[in-house]
Amino acid sequence: MDSEQILIDIFKQQHYDATRDKMQKIILILSAVACSAGIVVMSVFYSGFLYIYTFAGAVICIAINLVLVQLKAIVLNTASFFIMLYLCFLLIPAFWYLTGVMGSAPYVSIIILVALLSMFSGKMLKGLLFSYLGVLLLLCIYSAFREIPTAEDVPAVVYTLAAYSITVVLTATYMLSKLKKFDQLNDKFLRSSFKDELTRVYNRKLLDIIIQYEEAKHKKEGSDYIFVMFDIDKFKQMNDENGHVFGDIVLRNVAKCINEKVRSTDFVVRYGGDEFLVVQTNSTPDSVVVFLERIDKAMETSCYLNVDISVSYGYAARSECKTPQEVLELADKRLYEKKEASKNKQ
Repeated sequence: MDSEQILIDIFKQQHYDATRDKMQKIILILSAVACSAGIVVMSVFYSGFLYIYTFAGAVICIAINLVLVQLKAIVLNTASFFIMLYLCFLLIPAFWYLTGVMGSAPYVSIIILVALLSMFSGKMLKGLLFSYLGVLLLLCIYSAFREIPTAEDVPAVVYTLAAYSITVVLTATYMLSKLKKFDQLNDKFLRSSFKDELTRVYNRKLLDIIIQYEEAKHKKEGSDYIFVMFDIDKFKQMNDENGHVFGDIVLRNVAKCINEKVRSTDFVVRYGGDEFLVVQTNSTPDSVVVFLERIDKAMETSCYLNVDISVSYGYAARSECKTPQEVLELADKRLYEKKEASKNKQ
């Protein structure tokens, strides 16, 4: 997986999780209220205790899981998963058995289907969705064998089963296609917004996400990462002598030059002004030296410009420091020392 896709996945996970948490809370509260109302209705209008037990179980399940979330024993997504398991595989089959296809169970099952598609994503969504659709198929088959032979109005039962089956398939297909389309459009938007408009490398606002990703790998796997800080030599002088348009051309070409020399898993960030930061993943000081030699060689061709361009750089490894911030500061310090050393030689 390349660096761009990694950033998109992390960004979406962080922001989608927050939105999904809110949606899960709303749906769970509405489910608890609806099931509580169901208990009241069944107590008033029906004498069968199975109706009450069916809804009471859902309320108890929701209450227990929400308490566990408040106690931080489980996260909200896990609680939502357990509650949805009860609703899909216990509530709906029991409710369907009690009311049949001509009752209200099919309508409730479609509401739960929509909630399921709205609350989850990825492998969890696929597992729940296909299992739930399998349960609904079995319930339709059960109704066909149990209710059609004894129905007073056979065509009505047949039409209801057919309409219900079509509605379930169309609802699931439509929502999945919309979710996929939204995901594709969002990916396209994120790829554009991640890039600095001038240089087309990653912008500064993504640096925190990159560091979080690398830091998590460092703590989990022990893999090292290295910050390489670049600064264009005499950039202010070039701007003053040739104008800002020329300076922009220099920035674009240097960024392109650096970007062509990194690996697909590395990150190139415009740190600010004429400074660029390369985050090398799973790297070593020896591999950084080889990388910098390629950069120096590329600079000999003036990065596609007929003027002399050079860069100064400093780098530091995560293993040298206690925190990512210290790594940045050390790389910046070594960059400054290299620039001062170059000035003193002139």
